Amino acid sequence: MIYYISKVFWLIAAPTSALILVNTFATFWALLGGSTFAAWLAAAAACGLVIAAFTPIGFALMIPLENRFALSSLSESQVAPDGIIFLTAPWPKLAALNQRFPKARIIFSGCTVSETDSENLLVRLGIEPEKVVQPRTTSEDALYCAALLKPRPSERWLLVTHASHMPRAVGCFRAAGFQVEPYPVNFNTRPSISFYPLAPGFALDVLNGAAKEWIGLIAYRLMGKTDALFPGP
Repeated sequence: MIYYISKVFWLIAAPTSALILVNTFATFWALLGGSTFAAWLAAAAACGLVIAAFTPIGFALMIPLENRFALSSLSESQVAPDGIIFLTAPWPKLAALNQRFPKARIIFSGCTVSETDSENLLVRLGIEPEKVVQPRTTSEDALYCAALLKPRPSERWLLVTHASHMPRAVGCFRAAGFQVEPYPVNFNTRPSISFYPLAPGFALDVLNGAAKEWIGLIAYRLMGKTDALFPGP
């Protein structure tokens, strides 16, 4: 039930959606009711959309998330990981890690196997599709992996997911008693720190993504699904 409530809530609470809804409602209110307050509210919502689309506010919220954990270098001198958990990853990165660590156990969690012929790709990479489990939330990902893998303290497990999602994901795995080594991918704010000129659509996507993670961190902490409000190294 919480899963479905969260999905419906986010459809409305995402910054872009919320500003559009407020602007639309306030505009009709102002036109039909002649309310000065509604007119100001519509103008404020419109200004909010402009600010979100043409300023780096989304990047400012995203940078702390993506820089919470250092980008793993996986130098040749390091001991090969016992396993790799993919919550999400670009396929080239997946293929590279699978080729580099052929003996590591590969686990997909929260991935949809049927998308973009991914099942055929898994077969070509030598990864059995049955290794893909599909929990609905990050907390379920962590609990399922902990129960399935039963990691020993001496084992080294990499956790691969979006850099912005890594703090919440690590917090969930720690709460589940599973110590993982973060391997963030899919950065929005690297390698360049120059965000101009901004593409409005991309800026709005970044703002929505950052807001989702910050709200998720607060909600997960309140529900006891993470070990800290803002999990770090």
